[in-house]
Amino acid sequence: MDIAATQARHTMQCWSAQAGYSPIAVSKTEGCWIHTKDGRKIFDLRSAHECINLGFNHPKILAAMRAQMDKVLYVTDDFATEPTAQLSQRLAELTPGSPNKKVYFSQSGAAAVEGAIKAARLYQYNRVFQDGGTVDAPSQYPYPYKIISRYNSWHGSSSGAASASGDPRRWFQEPLTVPGVVLAPDANPYRPHFESVEQHFNYLNHIIEQEGGRNKVAAFLLEPIVGSNGIIVPPDGYLEGIRALCDQWDLLLIVDETMTGMGRTGKFLAIEHWDVEPDIIIMGKALGAYCPLAATILSEKVSKSFDHHLFGHGQSYSGHALGCAAALASLEVLHEDGLITQSASLGAQLGEQLRTLGQKHRCVGNVRGMGLFWTMELVANPSTKEPLRKATEKYEETIVKQVSDFLFRERQVYVPSDKFGLWIVPPLIVNEEEIEFLLDAIEDALALADSFLST
Repeated sequence: MDIAATQARHTMQCWSAQAGYSPIAVSKTEGCWIHTKDGRKIFDLRSAHECINLGFNHPKILAAMRAQMDKVLYVTDDFATEPTAQLSQRLAELTPGSPNKKVYFSQSGAAAVEGAIKAARLYQYNRVFQDGGTVDAPSQYPYPYKIISRYNSWHGSSSGAASASGDPRRWFQEPLTVPGVVLAPDANPYRPHFESVEQHFNYLNHIIEQEGGRNKVAAFLLEPIVGSNGIIVPPDGYLEGIRALCDQWDLLLIVDETMTGMGRTGKFLAIEHWDVEPDIIIMGKALGAYCPLAATILSEKVSKSFDHHLFGHGQSYSGHALGCAAALASLEVLHEDGLITQSASLGAQLGEQLRTLGQKHRCVGNVRGMGLFWTMELVANPSTKEPLRKATEKYEETIVKQVSDFLFRERQVYVPSDKFGLWIVPPLIVNEEEIEFLLDAIEDALALADSFLST
């Protein structure tokens, strides 16, 4: 069987016109590399959609999965399995705040976001109607339901998650986006919308008030470090200020760690770089290693709201024992092999090398990131910061796509072609020799971009 042709004939490719779908047949994967049937060896610099933080085919995780397959794969949550119980406890203990949290399991980051949004709204409903809470104008605003999110965000492709995203992929769903979402400005130090963080907070406060405050708004949803829309590290004081705004208005703070969790930024969660305790934490992608698994982690404050009130949400395969066993093994590898520390130390070196490299090339406007989570934003003019790909050009043929295509075809480095710069997100097991290989390839790609701008 020609598996590439068969897959192209019968499988829908994500976010693509189907006529050009031409997948490459894979013979095996190992570590950071994909081996193809035609003899290529390709470095996966996007960690398989940021899902493979520990690399491909890690023996400890595969062994844990094999052992679990001989016991139990899946039962409903009317029954308990060892890995599901242990993973719930482990995540409750590892994440910021009280260890008395509760976890809702799903199969994707988008599904975890859906669970978080519903939990926030139901929490606010319980606060107002069930637990004797108050609102400022009960005859006008009976129930807080709005979610404040940000323009430079991506939370997933399901209806609620896409509606709560600012990414251009939201446009595919319009005008049928789910109501109840308000998009606020992002906090991008390279492209600031305000002269100071204080001005930014003043505007966010204005948005919350004009949207009804605690009467109408349930939660603020954000990625601690923006992922798909540019790997944007927030300015100093920003996340602490968001936490204070949420406390001021009785809003829940939801942090989406789908991309940034599992050691990616040099901490277990990105939010741990700041002194901020969220009310709800979303994890996905790398959590389950090679199994689809995501988690919506509810703080003690939020989870207690459902002690005697219905948690009106659910999904088939929630708490899948095989996925939980893989996740437990992933957590063990992550901590016992020192990969979080390695992400921080090796990531700091990588960041310095990328900044040095960026200074040599006129196409590089900004180099930013944390841990092993980096991007080089490509611009047409460093002085004006004119981007090489605008939001309206996400799927257009631009220099950014040409650079990613060059890396894939000529240098055997797989990076996404739909970002706004170079995506540098290797598995956490990457070594210094592999980083040197990547830097050489990136330098050639940047030289190519420079040559395009000179013509």
